[in-house]
Amino acid sequence: MLGLVPVAYGFFEAKRFRVQRYRLPVLPPGANPISVLQVSDFHLRLKNGRMIRFLESLGSEEYDLVLATGDLLGAQDAAGECLRLLNGLRARTARMFVFGSSDYFAPVLKNYLDYFLKRRRHGTSRNPTEEFRHGLKSHGWTDLNNHNLVLEVNATRTQVTGLDDPYLKRDKRQLLVRDPGAEVAMLVVHDPAPYADAFEAGYDLTFAGHTHGGQVRLPLVGAVVTNSTLPTKLAMGPSQIGRSWLFVTPGIGTGKYAPFRFLCPPEASVIELIARDV
Repeated sequence: MLGLVPVAYGFFEAKRFRVQRYRLPVLPPGANPISVLQVSDFHLRLKNGRMIRFLESLGSEEYDLVLATGDLLGAQDAAGECLRLLNGLRARTARMFVFGSSDYFAPVLKNYLDYFLKRRRHGTSRNPTEEFRHGLKSHGWTDLNNHNLVLEVNATRTQVTGLDDPYLKRDKRQLLVRDPGAEVAMLVVHDPAPYADAFEAGYDLTFAGHTHGGQVRLPLVGAVVTNSTLPTKLAMGPSQIGRSWLFVTPGIGTGKYAPFRFLCPPEASVIELIARDV
């Protein structure tokens, strides 16, 4: 019976939505701060009423950038509602998105051992990806999937490179070339697997999701799996690697067939980018 207690708590924790705030010193000395809202891994289904209300609440604040880092769809009939919720988020400069595997394929029941054995398997029933993409773009969102751009964000010349989902091997890593005129360079991607390539290319920061922070974390151990080539110690939050940073949000939802979390509450991440000392 005692073994059922953490399982029951895991279903409860999966609905404990929160906003978590971070500060990362990645900008050049003297630069103005840049505020970023990152949302990820909704796996949205129409019955997720509490999540829907949480996402609606995020529109009360405006940010310099809003990043949606994939696995937003959790059911074929949720695209319209997901679009409505995303359009409620407000940005002063840009709202940008990349896709994960769940934005392409509807969920499928997996053997949980697949996560430990790193077997990659997805469903064959397709989500309305192109309609969803078109809806986002028509409402002013920038499609970052395998796309590179440079823009001014709060007076800082900022390079943003987005990659399509590495888990599905759709990412074009040859795009990871730092613009010599950029004061700061960021990679935005769903699966954080290309983080080392970005750092080697001179990028200052990688934003990613996908891991759900491990989804199940153990005391003194942390994440058990990442469902990625990413080491478990980097599965959640900010990690500094040399002068570069990786930020992995634990995301907001869970997969349809694993609707629980343990010591890893769901979150929308607000990251304030600030100037380095030197």
